[in-house]
Amino acid sequence: MQNILVPVDFSPVSRNAAIYAAELAKKFNAKLMLFHAYMLPTPVSEVPYVMVTADEMQKENEAYIKKEADHLHDTYKIEVEWSVRIGIASDEIKSLAKERNADLVVMGMKGAGGLDKIIGSTTTNVIRKLKSPVLVIPEKATYIPVQHITYAYDLNDPSGPALFQPLLELAAQYQSRFSLLHVENPGEPKDNDGPANTPLEKIFLGRQVSWVTIQDSSVTRGISEYLLQHPAEMLAMIAHRHNFFERVFSKSHTSSMAYETDIPLLILHDKE
Repeated sequence: MQNILVPVDFSPVSRNAAIYAAELAKKFNAKLMLFHAYMLPTPVSEVPYVMVTADEMQKENEAYIKKEADHLHDTYKIEVEWSVRIGIASDEIKSLAKERNADLVVMGMKGAGGLDKIIGSTTTNVIRKLKSPVLVIPEKATYIPVQHITYAYDLNDPSGPALFQPLLELAAQYQSRFSLLHVENPGEPKDNDGPANTPLEKIFLGRQVSWVTIQDSSVTRGISEYLLQHPAEMLAMIAHRHNFFERVFSKSHTSSMAYETDIPLLILHDKE
C-alpha cells in the first residue's frame, strides 16, 4: 500500500477519517493525499447578496486543506500531499483515485440507522463508482491496530486473488486473524460441502481463519449481532452487482436496516 487518498470536507467526521488514514500511512510508510471538492453556491432567492467567485473559494479551500495537511505531516511524520478541485465530489474523487493510482480511499461517515443513512450520499456514491478499495470510518471510531477482521461474505462472491490483495496486505501488516462470516437465510438450501470448501479456502490458506455460519433472515442484523458477540477492529465486504452488499445499500431496504457499525468498514470492489 503506497498511496492513500482521503477526501475531506473539513468536518470533524472527515478529520477523524484523516487521522485514521494517517495512522495507516505511518504503518505502511505510505503517502497520504488529502482532497477536497467544492461547488459554487447557486442563488436560491431574489434577495441580493455578494456572489463568491471560484477563485475566492479555491484559495479559501486551499488554505483549509493545507493547514490540515501540515498538521498531519507534523504529527505523524508522513508524506502528505493535497489537492482542491471544483466539481461533483464523487466524480472528482473517482478521477483523482485513477490519476494517482490510489491503493485505498479512506472516508468518514456519520449518523445512525441504515447504512445509507450512516454513510451519506457522497460516500455511498464513491463506493458505487470506484474500483479502488474504500475504507469507511465511522464518526466515533478511533484508530486501533487491526488484530481481528470479520469478512462477511456471500456464497456468490467472486474469489479472484487480486480482489483480496488489499485485505490480505493489510492483515499481513498487522498479523490479523480472520472470522469469515456467512449469514444464511433459515430457508436457504444447505451446501453439503460447507462454506469452508468454497474457493475462499485457497485465498485464506495459511492464515488464522475461523469459518462461521449463522442463520438470520436479515443479513445486516446477522452481522450486527455477530459483531456484538465477537468484536473486531474491522469489517470487510465485497461490492459487486447483484450480491447482498448491493441489496444492503439499496434504498428499498433502508427501512429494514438494523445494522449500525462503529468499526471501520473495508469495501473491496469486484473488478469484473
